[in-house]
Amino acid sequence: MLKLHSRLEEAVFARHVVWISDREVLNQYWEWCRLHSRAFAAIAIASPRSRYALVEMDLYGLGAGGLDRSAGYEIMQIVLEQPLKVDSTFVVGPVYVSATVLASSAAAFAGRICRSAQGALSLDQITHDEWMGGEIERFGAGGSKKSAFAPISGQARPEVINELLKDSRHEKKR
Repeated sequence: MLKLHSRLEEAVFARHVVWISDREVLNQYWEWCRLHSRAFAAIAIASPRSRYALVEMDLYGLGAGGLDRSAGYEIMQIVLEQPLKVDSTFVVGPVYVSATVLASSAAAFAGRICRSAQGALSLDQITHDEWMGGEIERFGAGGSKKSAFAPISGQARPEVINELLKDSRHEKKR
């Protein structure tokens, strides 16, 4: 069962924020992630006993340029290999990812997509001030000026997931 975060420190320690309706800690954590060059991960639940949770990862506030093609397909594969809520909508884009997953695996899933994005953008290796310092430094640190990964969204249905997984495996071989 997911425990709601009522303080910023809890979210920072967990590396994601769990919330229902109160956006105060959610907003504080988004700002903390932006200032510390970290991928923002939020887990939204309808109630403390919810079976499913909406997991979102946002890189928008980082000015990192977004995920490149390779990192985007890697994260898409992570999303599609997760047991998604049937008929829910998922989104994998260059700066935003969302999917509805089992609440029991939401924290691990959020951690996995954030680690992948942070590794792809080298976010753990430099400070926010260094990142924002200029185009040359940003590109050399692993970020890109423009993303080469086009957003992909769909409905979580077996046939859609199987086709996208097939496409992403084909894309990785390129």
